[in-house]
Amino acid sequence: MRDRSHILACCALVAGFAAPVVCTAQAAQRLPGELAWTVGYDPKTFDPAKVDDEESELVRYLTAGVLLRFNRSTQQIDPSLAESWTLSPDGKALTLKLRSGLRFSDGSPLTAKDAAWSIRRVLDANTKAPVAEEFLDASAVTVQTPDEKTIVVHLAKRVVGIEKVFDEIAIEPANRPSEARVTAGPFFLGDYRRLQYIRLKRNPYYQGSKDGLPHASGIRLDVLENQEQMIRLFLRSEYDFIDNLPPDYFELLKHKAPNTVRDIGPSLNTEQMWFNQAPASPLPDWEKSWFRSQAFRVAVSQAIHREDLARIAYLGHATPAFSFVSPANKTWFDHNLSVPHMDPSEIKAILARAGFHLEAGTLKDAQGHPVRFSILTNTGNAARAKMATLIQQDLAALGMQVTVVTLDFPALIERLMHSQDYEACLLGLENVDPDPNAMMNVWLSSSPNHQWSPSEKTPATPWEAEIDRAMDLQATSNKLAERVQAVDRVQQIVVDQQPFIYLVYPNALVAVSPQLLGVQPVVQEPRTFWNVENLSVQGAR
Repeated sequence: MRDRSHILACCALVAGFAAPVVCTAQAAQRLPGELAWTVGYDPKTFDPAKVDDEESELVRYLTAGVLLRFNRSTQQIDPSLAESWTLSPDGKALTLKLRSGLRFSDGSPLTAKDAAWSIRRVLDANTKAPVAEEFLDASAVTVQTPDEKTIVVHLAKRVVGIEKVFDEIAIEPANRPSEARVTAGPFFLGDYRRLQYIRLKRNPYYQGSKDGLPHASGIRLDVLENQEQMIRLFLRSEYDFIDNLPPDYFELLKHKAPNTVRDIGPSLNTEQMWFNQAPASPLPDWEKSWFRSQAFRVAVSQAIHREDLARIAYLGHATPAFSFVSPANKTWFDHNLSVPHMDPSEIKAILARAGFHLEAGTLKDAQGHPVRFSILTNTGNAARAKMATLIQQDLAALGMQVTVVTLDFPALIERLMHSQDYEACLLGLENVDPDPNAMMNVWLSSSPNHQWSPSEKTPATPWEAEIDRAMDLQATSNKLAERVQAVDRVQQIVVDQQPFIYLVYPNALVAVSPQLLGVQPVVQEPRTFWNVENLSVQGAR
């Protein structure tokens, strides 16, 4: 899930180091000058235009040559393949000028025709590129190339922060996409062994950074879901960093290697659960009616002890959440948000008004169906598993019978995005960009990433239609106050309707090897390798 917001899947946690672990990582030897870290699963795709999962996004970030780069530290736009850019006064025409002498990793020239072809491919509805939604009306966007160094993108309507979108559009050779084998980014795909590793090689022609060629000779990404094994190998200096460290292991490493861990503070990410409201789901109608009931969703939300989730599941490295905007996001967080407070008697009253009643300790709907459902989440995320168990206990107090089901991440995505065969889900969103405009593909009702009811032909409810209007307004207005007001309204609708039941904002926790040079961890993803061109291992040849 893109949105500069990806569905998060973290790796497995096994308590203690007592049990022997069979090594499945390190299928290839580490090469001189090579950086090394892990991914939790194989990327779904190496096609940079079709990225919609976290691991595919990671590979795209490391390999894609982009016209403009969003600097995760300064939160400003930096030139990359484009040396300059200008936006017309009406915000509808973006002109980009390429650097001179650009080449792809195979040595072939890179011109404006390649850039235009790559942009048009993303805009083409047949590509189904998630980033296309950020253009608001991709079908009406046109791209011109007045000369070999100039690209002009004409928008149908103003899109606030349109420059940031080009951080996600990989420039590929025209008419010969190679799935990261030929790139204009700092690295290109050299070798891939499914379930083992992804090996990237340094692009000898890279010109996307003022700092020159990447300092590292390459990158090896081991496919490793076993978090215990990853920690072992990190402590043996086999891996250079852990970009998203679970709180349990943060505490463990704080004792074993205190000079490696850093708590950067609240992240922009969120953890949330939601109920499946999709009309095409195979759920029985009476169950769908629960999940489409505002009263049911609000009662579930109010019954959850968020402080316990932060304290127990995250060992204090998280903050209770009610909104999709983190308090770390100073510009957009609404401090005046009206959030409900847990009141057991009020929760029971809400359910009673919606036709639910207790019978022998079991909550039943008006037709007598017992309220039973499962919450899906991914395997290998200890904090998420603990949250699911705590939520299960909280809802049992209302008479709801909840089962927690864990699936490996690809299987989970298949359920969410394709078969829609699930009742509730607990996952997280990775927010790369603090600007809410980057979440258009979550909140627009027509989006396939509108998780509780994907790809609605028209908004299913008046409040979803209001969210569509507010998100469209914030995406096109050139007045910050007007944009903030629109986003505040969306935040309040989400609190009132609970399509996503927000749970916590996890802290940004990382571990960094003392031998890693050039590292400057930040709150925004990717936290540790956002400046990958500058990273190297001390003493590496």
